[in-house]
Amino acid sequence: MKLPDDRSLVSRLNKDDRQAFDKIYWIYHQPMLELARRYLKDHQLAEDAVQDVFYRLWIKRKEIDSERSLRGFLFTALRNHVLNMVKIHKRRILRQFEYAESQNVVTRQADAEVIYSETEKIVQNGIKTLPEGKKLVFTLKRLKGYSNQEVAEYLGISVHTVRSQFQKANKIVQRFVTRHID
Repeated sequence: MKLPDDRSLVSRLNKDDRQAFDKIYWIYHQPMLELARRYLKDHQLAEDAVQDVFYRLWIKRKEIDSERSLRGFLFTALRNHVLNMVKIHKRRILRQFEYAESQNVVTRQADAEVIYSETEKIVQNGIKTLPEGKKLVFTLKRLKGYSNQEVAEYLGISVHTVRSQFQKANKIVQRFVTRHID
């Protein structure tokens, strides 16, 4: 609803009348603040939005048409400003989440590297506990990637012996790792 003296207030505002601006502020500040607070859910953000609209009103005071609704102008400007604030805050929040997630990925990668390195040390210590024959079979097969046949030919033993020695060595290393991992 347009107040009866809006036209005269806008006409006076067009002529740089500070008292007209103060009266407009006094009339519309509280209803605009309540509306902004309803959308922004934060008193300080709502107050900032209303202040920005009144600042804009003062800056554009000479361009405002006294034949148009001052209330309509103010509330439309407030709505647009609040929507922009919501978009800006949404983008900031999304960027913060993206940044936090990227830091999380870096942390997870670093953690995985540390875990892998520590596990590798435990495996190496487990291999050191093996008897020499099993250690050699395990090293050639697991770490160097030789096939059972290649290990058998290299060591001059049967493929069956390679399989048997490897299985026993593998169990010993697994038990060692299980005991030493927290």
